[in-house]
Amino acid sequence: MKIGFIGFGAHMREYLLPTWRTFFGVEIAGICDIDPRKRQEAVALCGIRNDIVFDDYRAMMDTTKPDAIVAACYPNEHFRIARESIERSIPVFIEKPLASTMAQVEDLIEQAARKNIVTAVGMNFRFAEVTKRLSEIAGGHFNTISLRQLANKPAGCLWDYTSPLKSFLHAQTIHGLDMLIYLCGPVDKLDVVHDNHGDCIIFTTVMRFSSGAHGSLITSNTSPHFVFDFDAICRDTVHVTARSMWDITVSEIGKTYVNGEQKKWRDSWTPSPLASGFDRSGFRGEIEDFIATIRANRGASGSSTAFATLHETFRCLEEIEAQCQSNPTIVKELAS
Repeated sequence: MKIGFIGFGAHMREYLLPTWRTFFGVEIAGICDIDPRKRQEAVALCGIRNDIVFDDYRAMMDTTKPDAIVAACYPNEHFRIARESIERSIPVFIEKPLASTMAQVEDLIEQAARKNIVTAVGMNFRFAEVTKRLSEIAGGHFNTISLRQLANKPAGCLWDYTSPLKSFLHAQTIHGLDMLIYLCGPVDKLDVVHDNHGDCIIFTTVMRFSSGAHGSLITSNTSPHFVFDFDAICRDTVHVTARSMWDITVSEIGKTYVNGEQKKWRDSWTPSPLASGFDRSGFRGEIEDFIATIRANRGASGSSTAFATLHETFRCLEEIEAQCQSNPTIVKELAS
């Protein structure tokens, strides 16, 4: 399978391209970047010929005839690249965010359905080991789930955006929000409480899901390090926690442990120290799903991260953004 890669920035170099190259039979059809220094890096780091490195992705598509496109660059470019790929009937994998607006997302969903082209979005947390384990433990029955997703970036505008809030939503919040929707289903009701000011983003989103579950997402760009911890109650009596997408603990009412004790004990799971980071973080899973969908020719809705599966996530992102903008001092008002 020959792949055309667009955008040779840090995410492509450090995560996507190395993961793709772990798959047997995958070849680099071409690499495209508008920055000549990055094109030189691509030649040096990947050991490829100069004649398959491009500054125009349309020329790369038409010259190399790839079996699929993988893109990681600016959101507005994601939209244009996806459209060009779809028009050429080339399966396309776009790193998050898929696009910069809901209108663009809906347009891409419509175009992919029209041409019945395989699509995917880089939502690796759906395939992360902790996500899979949590889903298996819950068995589809979540009562409540709370996720703390904290980071120290972006601390300003990202890409070509002019809003620090939107930058944070599309760079960070999208992962935690999408994971909750992936596990619990569409959102019926959503409310935001925040204390955003300047470049500081601090808010809590409370949601009621169509499945009957409810949950919260606590997120901020003011933490000195990355935090991704959750607590969940599922199947009425099972309490599940995870810390930093690494280990999981499970405790259950009525379960008997050593000496007949039912309290103060819990089960725990930790990935093997030999487990691949690409496997554990979900990067390999998202790519494996995309490849399998292409080979099985399952069309526009076949991938687990097809463009259409991001509609609900973007709808909720826009609602969070709207509530933050319409209630700029809600925490102070409530406090007074």
